[in-house]
Amino acid sequence: MSSENSPSNTERVLVTGATSYLGSRLVRHLLSVGRQVHVVVRPTSDKNRLGQLTDNLTVHEHDGSTEGMTALIEASAPDLVCHLATQYVRNHSSDQIASLIGSNVLFGTQVLEAMQQTGARRLIHPATFFQYFDSDDYRPVNLYAATKQAFEDILAYYVDAHDFNATTLVLYDIYGPGDWRKKLMAAIRSAFRNGTALPLAAPDTVMDLVYVDDVVDALIHTMDNDVVGGPYAISSGKRYTLSEVIAAFETVEPRKIDCQWNAFALPSRNPTEPWSGPALPGWWAKISLEEGIRRFLAGEDAYEN
Repeated sequence: MSSENSPSNTERVLVTGATSYLGSRLVRHLLSVGRQVHVVVRPTSDKNRLGQLTDNLTVHEHDGSTEGMTALIEASAPDLVCHLATQYVRNHSSDQIASLIGSNVLFGTQVLEAMQQTGARRLIHPATFFQYFDSDDYRPVNLYAATKQAFEDILAYYVDAHDFNATTLVLYDIYGPGDWRKKLMAAIRSAFRNGTALPLAAPDTVMDLVYVDDVVDALIHTMDNDVVGGPYAISSGKRYTLSEVIAAFETVEPRKIDCQWNAFALPSRNPTEPWSGPALPGWWAKISLEEGIRRFLAGEDAYEN
């Protein structure tokens, strides 16, 4: 894709994956600045994650069909679709293949076809640094990353054949308050607060940790400035080893974490260092690791302050 900037008028946004951690944070921000928000959910989605936000947005339940997707996109008439829906599986089992393909390829293709049928042409979607296994070019870490690339290949057709304006944003490890996922930062926080031993991988493991408000800011920046193209790296701008992350926790609140280093090995197909691609034009991460950890430990929420 090419890259270009132009003024944007994005008042009505349709969000898939709105019940995900990032999706719920994006929806909350969009509502806080007065945007009209529509979300797509499945019958099995946990709508409780949106809480009282549902009072101020329009929820569309997808019946699984392309016709149903077309009807709901026609009803919502979005200026922009933010396609965040995905299923993440680090190491898949054979009984998860249909679900991975259905969630990451079929569902997204239905969104694209429905957009094409209804005249919607603007889409933002996240990729993953797992699509770049120790390479500047595509080399998937796992089947999940391969399904993300499969969607991008299908998207390329709609961009070329139907004049879609699409943006691909490559995401890294996201953390922040209110995150219900069982992620590394939550495990560190638990050990930090409770004084329990923390089994960890090798101390020189390299990560790119991005505070959730910065990722939401990148999505809003892309919408408001109509940045098209990619893939663009939504990076913190600084890489840290696991031991440096632990040290940052111990600096924010002076206490020691009982680290059990090398308690387990990383998967064989684990990036030595996260992908370093072109930055999103005009955007940069604003929250340092130390500030992000302080907010994370305090449970601070920018949308409630």
